[in-house]
Amino acid sequence: MAMYVYDTAGDPVGFVYEMNIFDLEGTPLGRIVGSRVHRFDGTYVGEWYKDMVVRRPQGRPRIIPPAPVPSRRPPAEVSFKLRAVVDYGYADAFPQLRQGAQDSYLSIAAE
Repeated sequence: MAMYVYDTAGDPVGFVYEMNIFDLEGTPLGRIVGSRVHRFDGTYVGEWYKDMVVRRPQGRPRIIPPAPVPSRRPPAEVSFKLRAVVDYGYADAFPQLRQGAQDSYLSIAAE
């Protein structure tokens, strides 16, 4: 069973494999480094908190060296909401992680 990534509404939006975050279709989006989440180009996106990627005021954003983008993974099987909603008061940062990955793939495709 996959380790899912959830949005702040409690819906599964991705999964973790070897400390890399993928969307549910298997597209690599970023990586977890300690408690921080970065895109593969090294830019900071947010914090890893209770299986979510969120913006926390105590987060320490910094840019890290780029990492190789892993291969796509098979899609994760998700057919229903898997967890209760708990509002921790942090903004959801998963959309920024997904947007950064889409921008990267579009620029690679254009080359």
